[in-house]
Amino acid sequence: MPLVDSLLTPAGDLQHKETYNLVMISNVDICIRGRGVVGGTTALLLSRLNLSVQVAGYASPKQAEDIRAYAINSKSKHILELINAWPGEEYCTEVQQMHVRSDEGEIVEFLKPNSVSNQSQSNALTWIVEVGALERKIAETLEKHKIPKLMLDMSDSVEDDSRIGKQAERVNARLTVICEGSKSPSKANLHTKTSKHPYGQFALATHVKSKNGHAKHFGNAYQWFNKISTDKGSALKEFEILALLPIGGKEGDSYAIVWSTSKERNSQLKTMSSDEFSEALCSSTKGLFDDLVPFTDRQTWPLTLSTTQAWSGSFNAQQSWVLCGDCAHSVHPLSGMGLNLGLADAWSLYEHLLTREQKSSWRDLSDLRLLKAYERERKLAIYPYVQFIDIVQRLFASDYAIYGIVRNKGFKVFNTLGALKEWTIKRAMQINL
Repeated sequence: MPLVDSLLTPAGDLQHKETYNLVMISNVDICIRGRGVVGGTTALLLSRLNLSVQVAGYASPKQAEDIRAYAINSKSKHILELINAWPGEEYCTEVQQMHVRSDEGEIVEFLKPNSVSNQSQSNALTWIVEVGALERKIAETLEKHKIPKLMLDMSDSVEDDSRIGKQAERVNARLTVICEGSKSPSKANLHTKTSKHPYGQFALATHVKSKNGHAKHFGNAYQWFNKISTDKGSALKEFEILALLPIGGKEGDSYAIVWSTSKERNSQLKTMSSDEFSEALCSSTKGLFDDLVPFTDRQTWPLTLSTTQAWSGSFNAQQSWVLCGDCAHSVHPLSGMGLNLGLADAWSLYEHLLTREQKSSWRDLSDLRLLKAYERERKLAIYPYVQFIDIVQRLFASDYAIYGIVRNKGFKVFNTLGALKEWTIKRAMQINL
């Protein structure tokens, strides 16, 4: 069965593990597990209901600030603005045009459709938001709203029967929302299967700017799907995806890079000198950018397609759990949809609990019929996105000649079909069709 099809596979009758091990916190209606963007957004949304909410997260060693950048669509921007978590203008850059190039030079250009220009005061196609700034803004908003937080010890997530009843107890919440990312320690202790398919690629993130310091990006974003030689003079080629995303606001002159390559090339790019990195960047952009140099650290991570079978379940008759964000699903960053899908999860859960509050408040938060309705809705909603992203990645990663013809001719034909392009943009922006 294809991996993407597992999104629609029935979860079956799942039981919680008796060894699920958590630190006791105060009595609350909802406990949010995870202190990232999706976790913080979920906490701020659910705090708008007539329910008590608490955020719990594991303490982690001091790390460098996350220098990645997210592509935020219209729906996600609306959610973040609603909870007062939209960062300042200098950290949110409007994308006016997106230029996508195939490995044989075919170009697809994306603009915001004229038919939706009246739905927003901005003519942006999407917004590039710096992760560090978004995380700080969410943390500030959590503090402003006085949403209680609890730091957990990583040792309390370890499954050990000897610890039960001694050093840790269950979270005393009717509903636990797990938003801890793809490596969630809380989810690891649940009886829910996650299918993982490594893409065989690593992503590299950094920030670059022109050497002369005067070139502006004018809201243009770029993406290349390349086939490059692994060594000079070698006939062997490998697949890479390079994205240059404008940052620094409207008058910015910098780009955030997301560079997906093989593990070996990723290691090379990470350890290159600034001049070597600039040269590699010039080569991969086909000479379009020949003077960009990195000015931040380079961060890397492996890329994996993952789908979790069950997104909800019960600990016992009074306590249940549900998953949101990368904890439930993760995709390749080539489309910039990862965080948008996670924020849509948070919004969907909020809407289901809001409907419960308004129409069926007699239904308990731990009622699996309520949580399964959320799970079914989100699985169906993300299915086409996950399938499309996976197909595009496989199409460009393949070495078969017929695939090369299909992808490059497809680029050329797609760019001439205005109605199809507009429909695709609306889907990516998550604007109602």
